Amino acid sequence: MRLALRGLDAAALLLASMLLAVLATGGFMLGPVRIARPEDLLLALVGVAAVRVLVAPVALPRVEPSMAVVGGVLGYALVMGFMTVTRHFAFQTHALDLGQFAQIVWSIAHGDGPWMTLPAMHAWGDHFSPILYLLVPLARLGPLAPSLLIVQTLSLAAGGLAVFAFARHHLRDDRLAAGLALLYLANPSLHGINVRDVHVQAFAVPLLMAAALAFDRRHWGWCAVAVLLVLSCREDGAVAIVGFAVWLALARRRWALGSAVAVGAVLLLAFDTRVVIPHYRGEAYTHLVKRYVHLGDSVSDVLITLAVRPWRWVPVVLQPPKLVYLLAILAPVGFLPLLAPMAAASALPGLAVNLLTFDRVLFNYRSQYQAFVLPFLMLAAVEGCARLQERWTRRTQHGAPGWRDRLSPGAVLVAAFLISLALTARTVNDLAVNRWRLGPEQRAAHALLRRIPPGVAVGVNERLVPHLAERHEVYIYDTAVERSQYVLDLDGVLARHPPPAGFAVIARDGGWTLLARLPGP
Repeated sequence: MRLALRGLDAAALLLASMLLAVLATGGFMLGPVRIARPEDLLLALVGVAAVRVLVAPVALPRVEPSMAVVGGVLGYALVMGFMTVTRHFAFQTHALDLGQFAQIVWSIAHGDGPWMTLPAMHAWGDHFSPILYLLVPLARLGPLAPSLLIVQTLSLAAGGLAVFAFARHHLRDDRLAAGLALLYLANPSLHGINVRDVHVQAFAVPLLMAAALAFDRRHWGWCAVAVLLVLSCREDGAVAIVGFAVWLALARRRWALGSAVAVGAVLLLAFDTRVVIPHYRGEAYTHLVKRYVHLGDSVSDVLITLAVRPWRWVPVVLQPPKLVYLLAILAPVGFLPLLAPMAAASALPGLAVNLLTFDRVLFNYRSQYQAFVLPFLMLAAVEGCARLQERWTRRTQHGAPGWRDRLSPGAVLVAAFLISLALTARTVNDLAVNRWRLGPEQRAAHALLRRIPPGVAVGVNERLVPHLAERHEVYIYDTAVERSQYVLDLDGVLARHPPPAGFAVIARDGGWTLLARLPGP
């Protein structure tokens, strides 16, 4: 047995060393085989660690739980902050997820209100997100796009503190509370939300858990503030607040309050989608029609279908990819929410949004659409852990033998942590040096970007938009070319879609071409 343990420890050390080597070099040859994918090594390392834990328990280092959580939060913020910012400078961010929000915040900061040109419209005609007003000070601190990425990362990292405080309040066991906080920080859905540029619904993740914590501590004012901030993220933040209302009614037995909050959230959603957004857009709310046309063409019609026409939505939900999705979001929390079904029911409104559509992005466990599901799963995981702790303590006190005695809360958290690492393994790829070190093409693009004067209207490659979003007009080439003063895109794109007469090439480098409009007669 001792020899087997030493072998497993040596294999884990070797795989960890190879993983660090790939991250530092971008890959190397091992005989005839090239080792270049960090995620493969991480998966192998997780597999070895799982076997090692099954063979014999591993003594965890004695660290003060609160310090472990603070270290985890800081580590998450540093690693994910580095990852998201370097992705941005390596042109891995996008126009419609980062550039759009950077332009809206810049426009508000410069007194033009929430306006964007991606496409050209009042921003509240797309999504109603007044929380963006709180981000306006970032426009005075430096480039907006990386600032938004950092603020989102810090917000999600702070959720670890909320989980720790909530779990500490309910478990009365700081080590288990710290384990749940670290499990949250390792969650693959959290990582997926974080690396997918910027989405305002991401701010709802820590806010919802903070609202639950404030409610349980009887800090009613702070609870109300958190709820209002969630509602200000987007119009569909009301769905998350319906989930919070379910949590109030079922998990806290506050039926009247929960019912009132749910009714208020649904009425607000109807008002936003039928009045506010159409007012600014000049036409009906389109997101509902596109994704849920099989259920109805309005919020009320969709609700009626859910209540009295199950034949229209049950087959949509019971599809194999969606069942796999459910496993992928429950396994990283150790299936603990299933032990607290009243609390877990709070995730149902967010899950319904994801499961009732045919749009695969919504039921991708690493997409931003998990922002209204993940916080409720964490709240339910805490309560499920409390019930597991109670049962395990009762069994061990009575000396009941059997394999169930090994399913201690700590063992479940360790297993869930390893599953989380396996499901989020692809995240580590972005830490490899070849992902963030700029190549000749990227350096050339940055040099050409610096040649574009501030404030002028531009039409550029979609990946370049976030770098030029702080202006009144920025377009994805080749839209609105007639309004653009400068154009910057790949040579191949310009060869297929050349701009109209009136532009001259002023620079070419690294496969990019920069054009400027010639002065008029």
